[in-house]
Amino acid sequence: MEINIICFFILFAFYVLGAYATTDILRLLKGSTTSVNAKDCYCPICGYRIPLYDQIPIFSYLKNKGKCRNCHSQIPFSDLFLEIFIFLGCSIITAACSFSWIGFGLSIAFYESTKLFYIIRKGAREDHFLSNLLKSLLNNLVWFVLLACLFLILKLVRFS
Repeated sequence: MEINIICFFILFAFYVLGAYATTDILRLLKGSTTSVNAKDCYCPICGYRIPLYDQIPIFSYLKNKGKCRNCHSQIPFSDLFLEIFIFLGCSIITAACSFSWIGFGLSIAFYESTKLFYIIRKGAREDHFLSNLLKSLLNNLVWFVLLACLFLILKLVRFS
């Protein structure tokens, strides 16, 4: 039972990571001017600060019918796709590897290779790309260390 709860929290962490990925990756792409370290999310059309209750991955997109709450402009479906893709990709990889350290490592590789693919496909941002990429990698390191703690707890529970 304890193992199932920890596995649930790992999958939930991937769910949150999917939402973070959208912000992280989109801020590195051509046309972005928002720093990777900016704490708030904004509508790219009207600049409206998106409240926390509208930043719930996948559900907020569906609840708001894919539109900004303020200006009602359409949020690209590709943003929702990226959230789902990261969440499902990391979850499937980890589950297929029985929530092992190999699954953890492959999930990190999947996340970072998805980021690289988007940067190559859509183009890197024009201003301060390298400093923002470095900030992104450092932010991701924090996320992955926290995720590693869940994997460590799982390993300790399995061997106790």
